[in-house]
Amino acid sequence: MIPLLSSPESLTAFGETESDAVDTAMDLLADHRRRAVLQYLAETDGSAALTELAVEIAAQEAGAEPNAISDHGDVSARDRRAVRISLHHTHIPKLANADVVDYETETETVTLRDRGRALLSRQDAVNEPPK
Repeated sequence: MIPLLSSPESLTAFGETESDAVDTAMDLLADHRRRAVLQYLAETDGSAALTELAVEIAAQEAGAEPNAISDHGDVSARDRRAVRISLHHTHIPKLANADVVDYETETETVTLRDRGRALLSRQDAVNEPPK
């Protein structure tokens, strides 16, 4: 079962101090689905429908290779739905509360903000091999 957020206090927000901001950045980047959302938005035009994000992330998680019928291989509707629900109820609200993305609930559109791009650059810095 996918956990639901019980209160706004359980969402992540950037704090007042440098230490709080680092903790928040690490928390936001800790989950692979949140990282996948940010990376997908950065690689596209910066905006995507929730369903589009769910299909892409479900395909990544399944390791699905594109085939002649679909760009997303053989990802089941059940897997796509499970990813969509977790994005809608957990990951997108957490990113939106931290002002990393904007989420328009009526159109279910997610848009990357400047803070999201900055967060991705922090991830890139962490991923760089030591010299």
